[in-house]
Amino acid sequence: MMAQLIKLQDYVSRYESDMYRYPGQFIRLKRNNWEKLKKTWEYQKVQDSLPTAQEKVEDEDQSSWKKYFKKSTGSESTQESSPSFVKKLPESMDDLEQLFLDRIFTFQLTWAATTLRRKSFMNASYRHNPHLKFFLQRFPDTFLIMYEPIVRIKEAPLDTDIIIITPVGVEIIHCLDVPPGVTVHPEDDKTWMVEQKGQFKKVISPLISLNRSETYVKSVLSKYNLDIPYKKIVLGSRVDIKGSTEPYKTAFIGRERYLDWFKEMRTLNSPLKHIQLKTAEALTKHSVTTSIRRTEWEQEEEISME
Repeated sequence: MMAQLIKLQDYVSRYESDMYRYPGQFIRLKRNNWEKLKKTWEYQKVQDSLPTAQEKVEDEDQSSWKKYFKKSTGSESTQESSPSFVKKLPESMDDLEQLFLDRIFTFQLTWAATTLRRKSFMNASYRHNPHLKFFLQRFPDTFLIMYEPIVRIKEAPLDTDIIIITPVGVEIIHCLDVPPGVTVHPEDDKTWMVEQKGQFKKVISPLISLNRSETYVKSVLSKYNLDIPYKKIVLGSRVDIKGSTEPYKTAFIGRERYLDWFKEMRTLNSPLKHIQLKTAEALTKHSVTTSIRRTEWEQEEEISME
């Protein structure tokens, strides 16, 4: 289970060049390489139980694992760290799955910042962004994510929230940037109150950003006559959201409702839909891209999991 990153900020993306090709290709690559990795891991487990062959097998397995992770690494800095990363193979299937997801995460960042002919300079902080990792590693392969894309409305560039195009609709999500454990009191479209240990503090309402993102989504859906529902979500998994009526097409997901929302999203088991791909294509078409052309001598560092 791993959602797809089709747009990251204003970086050039493979998906922009062919939205009908890359989502299916990603799912096939991920499935095939997971099976290969799992077989290698299972083989090693069997061989490790044979004491006389232990040393030789460890050397052979180390070689095969280093090759695998070198091929699935997206930058020189990660390549330098990969030998230490794979010195010891995972003990459990859960550990193996997480290791695999972390390497696919690196792969996805490359697809979200390069094409065969162009590249963008990605902020290195995205490699450790907890929200980005969460959305990619916890939701189905058929979820297409635009992570805080810079978009264009009437020729003006605008920052937007996280946009997830699922097979059944579009989710516009704003993650609350407040300390865990606080209580949030929605007031109006402009300001909300945050309560912590009896102290109250005014913060900018997340509805400002969500409404701006909604304007972009609505305008694109209308322009291309795309009949797909959307909703806005204020997400705070570790805070309480109290005492306000939710605006139209908007949900406040605090600590009490978070698990139900999370389970509902994860269990949305549906294949990619044509309307979904058409919507993703239209939304990325009206996003901003900043990139440079690759020089002739520069080799394409293709991140292949094959």
